[in-house]
Amino acid sequence: MRTRNRRQGDKAMPDLTPMIDVTFQLLIFFILCSKFAREEQIFRPELPKTEGSLSNKADVPKEPITIYCSWDPVAKAGNFTVALAARDRRAVPDSHIELLQCVHLGSDSIDDTRAKQAAYRRVFNAIVATLADYERRYGDRTESFEISFARDAQLGAASGTAPWAFVTLAIDATSQRNKSRVDEEGREAMRVNFKFADSLGRHQPRR
Repeated sequence: MRTRNRRQGDKAMPDLTPMIDVTFQLLIFFILCSKFAREEQIFRPELPKTEGSLSNKADVPKEPITIYCSWDPVAKAGNFTVALAARDRRAVPDSHIELLQCVHLGSDSIDDTRAKQAAYRRVFNAIVATLADYERRYGDRTESFEISFARDAQLGAASGTAPWAFVTLAIDATSQRNKSRVDEEGREAMRVNFKFADSLGRHQPRR
């Protein structure tokens, strides 16, 4: 009985140290020698281009930048208001001008002519700067310039139309702004539309 118990207690145990050493060496070998393919390093998801935000860029609503020629027939003067279509209306700063300052007469002296040119240039530059500011603020949402002939920006066509000499100032300003877009900014010129008052007292845009 003593001999049998002694044999059962003397069981041989394997030495695991060499196995652990070999395992670590193989692990280090595979780490140093493995090369990951480019597709495994950078994962590029294949997202649909016909749905989601990528396709919505072309669906941004386009609106014109409208110039309202506010005209006071009693004072024979007026100013200009700019808006995105009919929203965000803002009076063009320092844009008040009299009708006689827009028209050159044969009786004008040299000083009168210079004064009229200065007044015209002042309002002209103010409108051009305001148009550029609206383009920067609204970016791709703008598609054209629109000039309204209405005397009163709030009443619309029911108020009548402004004098042509007064409206010409707005036309010159949009032409200059388009010239700057092409020559200085390398962009396409925006088309210019006009709003006339028809017999029903409504505005009809025409090119």
